Amino acid sequence: MNPATHFLLLDIDGVLIQPDDFYGAKLSREYPAAFGEWMRTAFIAASTGKSDLLDDLPALMVQIGRRGDAEAFYREWLDYENVVHPPTLEAVKQLRLRGWRTYLATNQERHRTQHLLEVVGLGAVTDGHFASYAVGHRKPSAEYYALVTQQLNCQPEQIIFWDDSAENVAAARAAGWTAYLFTDVSHFRRVMGLDPE
Repeated sequence: MNPATHFLLLDIDGVLIQPDDFYGAKLSREYPAAFGEWMRTAFIAASTGKSDLLDDLPALMVQIGRRGDAEAFYREWLDYENVVHPPTLEAVKQLRLRGWRTYLATNQERHRTQHLLEVVGLGAVTDGHFASYAVGHRKPSAEYYALVTQQLNCQPEQIIFWDDSAENVAAARAAGWTAYLFTDVSHFRRVMGLDPE
């Protein structure tokens, strides 16, 4: 793999961000019906750029009995998940020093994307993002991979993609990307040539 001719695309949750628990998982356990329906409707719309998540949060808050301001509630949600995985982040920094152009390839809505880039600091270690809200489609849809390839103006096989979802990896491979399932940073480092086999 040549960083001069290839692009490195990384999922965020489960790869760069690895909290012990996600706030969404916590809400799903506590309010399975209400939160599940909200995720299938409001969150999907926000994460494909069709709506603003903060406009839809008050309805969820009512259903789960949460009072207060939607922005404050979402800040709590975001802060809960601010757990960067230092070894993976360090590996990405090393790859960029070797010339890799690195982008985030993630299913995210606009506010969390900005938070991850600016507050968590992922913007300082990447060259840009292909968050689903900006692409208009989510992984693992074929449209997502096709549009990202088009925006990078490259051949599909020039994209090196890592994700912790087997479904997303399979869809990426079907689109012609060179895709790997992220299991741990040691495997990532070996495949990317940072450590000897």
